[in-house]
Amino acid sequence: MRIGAVAPCESALVDDPRFRSDLYRGTAADYDRFRLAYPATLVHDLVKRIDAVGGGRLLDLACGTGQVAFALQPYFREVVAVDQEAETVSFARAKGQRSNARNVQWITARAEAVGFRLATFDLVTIGNAFHRLQRRQVAVSCFQWLRPGGHIALLWGETPWEGPEAWQLAVGALVRSWMERMDATARVPESLQRAIEEQPNEFVLAEAGFEIVGKFEFVVSHRWTLLDLAGFVYSTSVLPRAVLGRQTSRFEAELRETVLAVAPDGRCHQDVSFAYHLARRPVGD
Repeated sequence: MRIGAVAPCESALVDDPRFRSDLYRGTAADYDRFRLAYPATLVHDLVKRIDAVGGGRLLDLACGTGQVAFALQPYFREVVAVDQEAETVSFARAKGQRSNARNVQWITARAEAVGFRLATFDLVTIGNAFHRLQRRQVAVSCFQWLRPGGHIALLWGETPWEGPEAWQLAVGALVRSWMERMDATARVPESLQRAIEEQPNEFVLAEAGFEIVGKFEFVVSHRWTLLDLAGFVYSTSVLPRAVLGRQTSRFEAELRETVLAVAPDGRCHQDVSFAYHLARRPVGD
């Protein structure tokens, strides 16, 4: 194990769970509108640490509607963005055409099934999605696709209801209640938490051969409105509009009642934590 890795638990290890491939169907517009952008401070820090100066190639896996790809696109000669959901890829491609982001290639494919030439990328990014992939397989592939000295960055951002504030606890309880009501709990595999605990992401990367550089966190102050909170829920894989269906209006009414009971002005403040884990393929490999 390389220095900086996190040791797994002693018990028998659990394989990474497999998520359904259609969980984000119908969410592209909500995802793009209501998910907070990665802060510029995070983007600039990452670019500086990997010394990206406008050349090189970036591979963005599980790209969604392009939050990471668009943020980093100015710093690379070529960007390849991959996602298994055809709808989100089409949405991102159209967005790229409108913004004249001509150096981004969009591919519809599973991260586990796509293939690239060896040692041809300078950075691989995965935003809010590594836990949804077959992590060991993807980590090994990324190691091979990266040039020696190239990096992999796992980016993360908190959900609105992560935290101790009264409104966060209330909204979190409401979301869990609706997941049960809509029979949507199985959309998150039961074994996910155990798999992450037994094989933390840093351990998975180290086992694939990466050197762990570190975790870098950035906090942004944000005020959520009722519209924002509902839109964020619709952008998730657990309670998208497709799951709520005709109950969408009822959910919004209960969300409004829940929030106003603890935040009468309807605005909910959160210090949102964004972070990225950075690892490097050793130069000698």
